[in-house]
Amino acid sequence: MNKILNFIKDIYSKRSILFELTKRDFQKQYMGSYLGFIWVYLQPLLFIVVIYTIFSLGLKGGNSVDGVPFVVYLITGIVPWFYIADNLNSNTRVIKQHSFLLKKVDFRLSMLPIVNIMSSLIPHVFLVFICFVVMMINEISLSFYVFQLIYYFIAMMSLLLGIAWLTSSAQLFIPDVAKFVSLITTFGFWLTPIFWNINNIPIQYQWLINFNPFAYIVQGYRDSLYQNIGFWEKPYDGLIFWLITLFFLTVGIVVFKKLRPHFAEVA
Repeated sequence: MNKILNFIKDIYSKRSILFELTKRDFQKQYMGSYLGFIWVYLQPLLFIVVIYTIFSLGLKGGNSVDGVPFVVYLITGIVPWFYIADNLNSNTRVIKQHSFLLKKVDFRLSMLPIVNIMSSLIPHVFLVFICFVVMMINEISLSFYVFQLIYYFIAMMSLLLGIAWLTSSAQLFIPDVAKFVSLITTFGFWLTPIFWNINNIPIQYQWLINFNPFAYIVQGYRDSLYQNIGFWEKPYDGLIFWLITLFFLTVGIVVFKKLRPHFAEVA
């Protein structure tokens, strides 16, 4: 517990450095392009427009899933996945990208994944806002359950942080880790109920989905946006998710601390 509190204190004391690194990381993603920061909004907006056109106009509304148009079901599931996939891939290389900090003894390297988590937050918030717009177009109103998106974001960030500590430190010594994470991201997309509905799976096998922590986040966004289901109403799902998250946090911390003294040798 003391180590966790010290980590939080370090984040607060180094907040100015973290914000500066976050700003640089955000700027670097769009440096050299004519439209610059506009891509932050243009890329997801174009994607949403294409998805909406295909499923709402081209397919004349598509099928209803969970009592809502398929386009709503799809967008509310794919928005958190965008954030997950982006951080899984970028955080794997985060130490390598910030190798100039390896010799700074006054900076805790374990905070580096937070840089990517924060820099990708702006596009994510924009996409969540687009979800609101699409729901309004389809005459689906928001409720107070929307505020529990904060809980699901904290849960998502905790999981990504644990995975990042593990993959970013291992990547320096085993370059194939990045390719493995990319492979997991690809398969994870299809193994997570984004395009498909978990109710289509035979009920005796549905419990297996609980061991996919990303499914908990995706379903949590839908519960918050239109299904109006509180996270406290799914204690079993939440328990499994947090046990998996605790596992990654623990293993990530152990591996990171074990390899930390050798980072400068291989970076």
